[in-house]
Formats: sequence, C-alpha cells, structure tokens
Amino acid sequence: MINIRQASAATFGLSASGESFSVGDNLTVDLDIDSQGVSVNAGQGTIRFSPDILEAESVDRSQTIFNFWLEDPEINNNLGSISFTGGSTSGFSGVSLEVFKINFRVKGVGASSIVVSDGAVTASDGSGTNVLVGTRGIDITVAAGQTLPSGQISVLPPIEQITRPATPAASLPDMPEVLVDLYPDPMVWHNASSPFLGRWALPEDITDVATLVNKNPSSNPTVSEGLFDNKTFAALDDGIWYLHVRFRNNVGWGPTDHYRIAVDTVPPSPFGILSSSGTSSTNPSPTISFFASDALSGIAGYSVQIDNGDYDSVSGSSFTFPPLVPGVHDIRVAARDSAGNSTETFSELEIIPIESPTIDYLTPRVYIGEGGLEAGGSSLPGYSVVVSLKNIEEAEIASTVVLTDESGNWFVQFNDPLRRGRYYIEATAKDSRGALSLPVSSEEIRASSKPIIVVGGIGITPEVLAFLFVLFVIGGFVAGRIAERKLSRRRRGRTIIATRDMMNVFNLVKKDVDAATNAVDKSKTASPPEVKYHLEKIKKDIDKMAKYLVQGVEEIGK
Repeated sequence: MINIRQASAATFGLSASGESFSVGDNLTVDLDIDSQGVSVNAGQGTIRFSPDILEAESVDRSQTIFNFWLEDPEINNNLGSISFTGGSTSGFSGVSLEVFKINFRVKGVGASSIVVSDGAVTASDGSGTNVLVGTRGIDITVAAGQTLPSGQISVLPPIEQITRPATPAASLPDMPEVLVDLYPDPMVWHNASSPFLGRWALPEDITDVATLVNKNPSSNPTVSEGLFDNKTFAALDDGIWYLHVRFRNNVGWGPTDHYRIAVDTVPPSPFGILSSSGTSSTNPSPTISFFASDALSGIAGYSVQIDNGDYDSVSGSSFTFPPLVPGVHDIRVAARDSAGNSTETFSELEIIPIESPTIDYLTPRVYIGEGGLEAGGSSLPGYSVVVSLKNIEEAEIASTVVLTDESGNWFVQFNDPLRRGRYYIEATAKDSRGALSLPVSSEEIRASSKPIIVVGGIGITPEVLAFLFVLFVIGGFVAGRIAERKLSRRRRGRTIIATRDMMNVFNLVKKDVDAATNAVDKSKTASPPEVKYHLEKIKKDIDKMAKYLVQGVEEIGK
C-alpha cells in the first residue's frame, strides 16, 4: 500500500551545471519541482537574474512534465526575467520534476543570484490547491573570468588536502571502498540531482588520489589530485554515471573502484485508462488496463485508488475492482518508475444499479422482548436479497441474505428480541455477479409492550393499565374537588337566604316594638285594645323569626 498524497508541500529548485565558467561560456540551469509526495499538475512563476552578468538565450522544454502552456516561457533580458505558466492533464510526483532548462551565456564579471519569484505549484486534487512552500535559488559568481555554480551551496568546496608521511608499501594499493551518501546503493536508480559528496578511507601507505566522473564504466583516472579522503562533485544529469576513484602508493597506482550512480528525475510519460466494461455499466467489478513508459529506469509498478481509499499496489498493467456499489466512482492510477518518480492519470466509472426489490409484507405487531419480526417481498428469480433491520437512527440491528424462489419471492424472519423503539427494514437486491440495486425501505415499525388483557378487541398493555389507574386516581380527585365546590356554593347561597330572612324578621319586630313603644307613650289617649294589638303582633313576629332561624340553619347543614 502507498499513498502518494500524504505530504502537503512542494518547492521550486534551481541547479546549475558544470564546475567553472569564464566570460563567454554557456551555463545551463535546471528548474525543477520537488513535490515532496504531493501529486502536482501545474506551476507558474518568474525566474529573475542579473542581466549584466547573464543573458538567457533559450529555454529547453523537451523533457518537461507539462504538456500545455497557458503562458510560454518568455525571456526578457532587459529586465532579467523569464515568466511562465504551465500545466498537465496528469498528476506527477517526484523530487526532481523538470519544468525546463535555461541556456545562459556568461557575459559579465560579478555576482548574480538566480531565483524564482511569484511562484505557485498546484496539486492535482481537483481544487487547484497551491502547495508551494518555498524556492531554492543559486548564486553565480564570475571572478577573473570564471564562475562557480551552486545549488544549495554557493560554490563547490575545495578539496581538503591531507599532509602526513606515507608508510612504505611492498605492493600496489587495494581498491578504494567509495561511499556516496546521496546515492547509497549503486545498484538502484535515484531521483535526486544535486552536488554530492564521495568519501573513502585512506590506508597509511597512500600518497595520491585520482578521481573522475563520466559514463564509461571502466575508466581509470591517472592524474593525481593530492591526498584527500572526500570530495564534492557537481550535480549529474539523468543517466548512468560512474565515479572512479584510484589510490597510488610508493609502488604505483592500484585498481579503480567504479562506483555506479544511476539518476532518473523524469517521471513516467502520461498514459490512459481503459475499462473492459466501458465508462458506464452494470458490471460491479470492471477490469481496467493501463500502460505507461519510462525512458530511463523503467516502470516499477502501478497503484490504483478508488474514490478516497488507499492505493493498492499492482505489479501488472491491469486491475479488477472488487464489487462496487452503484454510483460514479473516481479512479486514479499512478505509475512509478524504478527511481521513485510517479505520474497519475484520472478517470471515472459509473456502476448502474440493477432493479430494486419490493417489500410487500411486514409483521403487523412487534412486542418488546420478543422476536418474530417477519418481512417479505419480491425480486427477480435467482437474485439474493440483502435484508437489514435498522433503528430510526439508521444503525444496523441485524442483517441477513435470503434467496428468491422460482417466482422471485423472498421471506425473512428476525428472531432476536427487540427493545422499545422505532425500526424499519431495508432490502437490496444482488445478482450472481455481485451487482447491487439501490436499497428500498419499509414503513416504520414500532416495538411496544404485549397486551395483558384484550377488551372488545382492544389490547391493554401494562403501560395502558398504569395510565388508566393514574387517570382514575386523578379523575376521582378532580370529581371530589368539583362536588366540594358545588356543596360550598350551595351552602353559601342558603346562608345568604337565611341571613336575608332573619334581617326581614328583625326589621318587622323592630317596627312592631317601635309601634308598641309609641302606643305606650300615648297611653293617656291610646285605648288598651290598641296596645294589646301591637303586643300580639310582636309575639307572632318572634314566632316567625324562630321558625326562619331553625329552617335556615337546617338548610345550611344539608
């Protein structure tokens, strides 16, 4: 498994060829992208240089990763600039992705920085994300008619000579054991191109060291460069090179170590994707084929990604997908060369769903703590139906696969006890190829308590019984309160009536008393019968008052 989109940064880098230059010499500068694991497909920027020191003569795009240019590289020697905007229909990943080479002519003495400004590198993520986080320029110094180029260092460092007496030897020196940190394995391809350090151990008898870098696997250097145990060499172009190192002692020159260095910074060429079922099909497991080429190190393998999943490594040039669900799927294929460079190609595959099943029957009642939920429906004969029981939050409770009969009918039963809640059945048809339909869902299923008794065809569950009991208690309390309020209102009415009657009797008694009193005051003229009349009337009023009082009190007590 690999995932070539783990990083999220890229850099522009400039590197120069050769070790020394004089005025009038030609200087080649490479503009590369180090994608740092990101798949990129476009870049833009402006290269700036000193027009007094350098003159840009041409731009070489023969090995560029871009296959179209929104803005061709435009040279302006008056301003000392080269602006460009390029892109590709494929994605590329590598540490030295070539944009183009610039051919300069050295025309003046002095110093010139060559840098990239106003740059952007976009990822092939469908959104054009700018992943450029930095640039690396170079400094060119022309002094007394010569220049020394650099990538990450201003000049190649001079050889540090070792001064010591040599031990006399009786035979020729042994072959050196050369180590190169940038290219640690001489048997594999590398995708880095920059100045590199070669080093070796010096036996006590060695008096001279000779080195040479070329593409001849059997060269033997013969010119002594002094006594030293390491040297920095200039960056190499793509191809197979050999670092030759040889020792001499008092007897003579010994055998040469031919250290192989294989450099390939160019990703594989763009390629296409073909599907055995076309771009749209009901086949859930289509086979895709692809073929990329790489001129130097060769194709090491491919990786295939479905949607946003992991990349599956593929040794051959075809891949058969596992059964895919219906819908449109994004397909990415990355070709890797033996140096680790990669090129991505994109495509889409649409999987058409087969006919969906129907759900024609559901258990009418489901009780908590019990199983027995049944469902049935129809599909095509020979199909299987994936039936899932899910809760209202779409979490799967149970699932099973049933086969249709010769008439296309299917039936399923879920016997696991259910908790109280709301559920539904989801059914998906599946044919012998593994092709799926779109899922269909049933009506909502409610799991409730089982009835204790059935009255008039209506089931009464423990919850309903408890509710009725609570309702009865609340109803009795409310009825008592209502009766008490009615009795209280009746008592208040009767009290008002009794009070009114007593006041009337009292008023009559008072009136009769007042009349009797006046008659007594007039006793000199009043006749005894008149006094007797008033007294008799008072007696009657008193009797009436007693009667009303008794009746009023009796009414209040009812």
